[in-house]
Amino acid sequence: MASLPTAARSSQKTARTLFQQQRRFLQDVAITRTGKPIIRVQGGRSSQGGHTATVFGATGALGRYIVNRLARQGCTVVVPFREEQHKRHLKVAGDLGRVNFIEYDLRNTESIEASVRHSDIVYNLVGRNYSTKNFSLEDTHVWGAQRIAETVAKYDVDRFIHVSSYNADENSPSEFFRTKASHTPDVVREIFPETTIVRPAPMFGAEDNLLMKLAGVTNVFTANNMQERYWPVHVIDVGQALELIGYDDTTAGQTYELFGPKNYSTGEIAELVDKEIFKKRRHINLPPVVLKPLMTLLNKVLWWPMLSSQDIEKEFIDQAIDENAKTFKDLGIEPGEISKFTYHYLQGFRSSVYYDLPPQTEREKREERKYLHVLIRMTLSSSTLDALKSFYAERDAHAQQFEKLQAAAEEQHASSSQQPLSMSLFTEDWNESQFWYSDETATHLAKQLLDGATPDMTVVVVSAPSVFVQLKNLVVAGQPVPKILLLEHDNRFAVFKDEFVFYDFAQPIRLPAHLKGTADRLIVDPPFLSEDCQTKAALTVRWLSKPTSQTSDYRLIVCTGERMESLITTRLYKSLGVKTTDYEVVHARGLSNEFYCYASFEGGGWRWKQS
Repeated sequence: MASLPTAARSSQKTARTLFQQQRRFLQDVAITRTGKPIIRVQGGRSSQGGHTATVFGATGALGRYIVNRLARQGCTVVVPFREEQHKRHLKVAGDLGRVNFIEYDLRNTESIEASVRHSDIVYNLVGRNYSTKNFSLEDTHVWGAQRIAETVAKYDVDRFIHVSSYNADENSPSEFFRTKASHTPDVVREIFPETTIVRPAPMFGAEDNLLMKLAGVTNVFTANNMQERYWPVHVIDVGQALELIGYDDTTAGQTYELFGPKNYSTGEIAELVDKEIFKKRRHINLPPVVLKPLMTLLNKVLWWPMLSSQDIEKEFIDQAIDENAKTFKDLGIEPGEISKFTYHYLQGFRSSVYYDLPPQTEREKREERKYLHVLIRMTLSSSTLDALKSFYAERDAHAQQFEKLQAAAEEQHASSSQQPLSMSLFTEDWNESQFWYSDETATHLAKQLLDGATPDMTVVVVSAPSVFVQLKNLVVAGQPVPKILLLEHDNRFAVFKDEFVFYDFAQPIRLPAHLKGTADRLIVDPPFLSEDCQTKAALTVRWLSKPTSQTSDYRLIVCTGERMESLITTRLYKSLGVKTTDYEVVHARGLSNEFYCYASFEGGGWRWKQS
């Protein structure tokens, strides 16, 4: 019989062992497939609970979005991985213990079983668009998917969601699309009939193979002039759809086509990209018989990926929608349109000159034409409406007389007489958003531009022809004679041959190269009260302006709507010192209540408004 001290020590050891086992159990991550919450205390951190989901292929572009969505909803997520470095970004996708990693091999059934046996939801996102020496496309898309489906069936997992591809077709000329179709539904659903198949369109997002590729400098070659058409879909919308499908048992056995709201060609998306990054990416079109061997060679030599043979084949295949498949609408999701996200994803590709400028949107361009009608309904006085009616009644007659008026303008300009020029020779075209200033306002603005100007200076007038006319009159009246230029979209002003430069705000720096950095004094009146138009006009001003280090008397005047004040003074022209003045801009047809005068200087004509 053991002595009393020995028995005491034995009892203490037994108690300590039990305590350590109990404490160790509380610290471990319990993986359950019950789908019911298990509340445990872990050093003050949040409790574990919910479903357990395995996400194969989570290290790809789509993976982080579904892993993060599942983890933040309380799921325990199992991430099988092959490369240690490829999974690092997923460690922070959920709280401590939510995301668990298991090394696996697609040819090793035991590792697949270890990844699946505790889960009640399994996602298969595995896929690639090129073969390697270890895995062909068939190994990855067909046999790999079959092994995962067999394991799901073996452990009777509640839900299996398999992500395939748009245009998956066993008869496709593309090997990628053929292998993507070989396992759905013939193979996978024969093994596990409740499989939900998801076929997303080409996805765009933070790590995509669409916007990032088109914005990059290495995207040089194309085989079909980028004419293939499809409905690009936001990767975040696809992640949300996969989450909802995993929780909804009614989606079992269904097929979903996930595509965006608008059809584009790759070339059209490339135009959106170029406008957003303020650069023009050049592309060289080569036939596939030349491009495939060239890309094969470059992919062996270069460390960054170029086009694969599958990418080249897919350029000749437009996206086809399966009308029998379910869509985002069946999940209650409104997918995002790609043009609304280009600024968010592509701002980093801009140069420092354009980095802080607001986004360029096609929507704003369409709204520019609508602005005049909104202005008429909401802001104009009754007298102005009467003037508008009178204007439309006279417009046809003015159109017939324009050739005579133009000839008269040429005659006046060619002569050296003292007869002043008049804007009456150039009637307003309100469809072009032309609103001339009153003679008093135009003259006052012109004087501010000429005040202190010397003959070696250049004064540039952008979309404000009534100020240009008064500048001409003041110069004739004996003022100093700096070089004066008019940048205008209306070709009627080409009668001033030496001073006229055609200007389209939609192409803000498509101007003669010799004008860059030459302007000492500028006035700009953007034709439309939209952020897009104002931004492009600001680009023109920056491009034209002489560097401040080269001139001590730089002056800039911006005349535009009151509602543009914040954009003008705090974003577009802040670095140039532009502020709101107290000067009231008066238009010949009564639009004074809508316009402010902004300037980079205080002078005899105005003072800056006090905030």
